[in-house]
Amino acid sequence: MHSLIVGAPGVGKSTLIRKVLAELHRPVFGYESRKETDTLHLLLGHPIYIYEAGKEKLRSPENLIGYCKDRKPTVYKEAFDRFVPKLLKPIPEGAVILLDEIGFMETVSEPFCRAILSLLDGDHPVLAAVKDKDIPFLRAIRSHPKATCFHLTQDNRNSLLPLILQQLQANL
Repeated sequence: MHSLIVGAPGVGKSTLIRKVLAELHRPVFGYESRKETDTLHLLLGHPIYIYEAGKEKLRSPENLIGYCKDRKPTVYKEAFDRFVPKLLKPIPEGAVILLDEIGFMETVSEPFCRAILSLLDGDHPVLAAVKDKDIPFLRAIRSHPKATCFHLTQDNRNSLLPLILQQLQANL
């Protein structure tokens, strides 16, 4: 089974993922997307980059997936399309697939969405942060038959760690 951490923005999905990965001591495959708040474009807002999991986080136009200003994104579909071959590479033995995060921006790229669904259909354990938005692609992710959703709140942040670890370790 895959572990999906579902929650609102800023509740701590990525922080919980980092704690889980630190406990697992496994190779990581997949991606992290991150809004870089140390940089600001006056018109577009903060840039958002996608990085290969387990590799150095280098910012470049190739992995710039968009900008966010006042919670309104500007999305670069071609950046998601360019990343798809990285998701389709062979997965290292014993690796955990990291998908941090799956949200509405990803839905602009049909190939990217298909790649995510393909990873969820597979047998390598997936650890993902999933936005709690009511859009068809995110509903499909959250209702995937091989996935368990862990709904993260401010109140249960500390109690979910052992449950997610237990599920992932059982599938490694």
